Amino acid sequence: MSDLVKEERYILLLGTEEHILRVQELISGTTVWPMPYRINLAASYAQEGKTFYGTSAREVVERAAEYLPSSVRKVGGRLCA
Repeated sequence: MSDLVKEERYILLLGTEEHILRVQELISGTTVWPMPYRINLAASYAQEGKTFYGTSAREVVERAAEYLPSSVRKVGGRLCA
């Protein structure tokens, strides 16, 4: 049996860098994830690859944004350059 995965793409602007994040939601299947949503970040010269899991798409996007290198900081719940 195969897995049914829903995918949404988000564009995240961090400073002058643009990151396209693919959030996947496991709808059904035999694969077991710790939580229903995930983002796989590929490895680069500056950092190793990492997978983030969460209970919502927003949660995994926020976790990934904190992990990505940038000069952006959080101010009052919003991302600012």
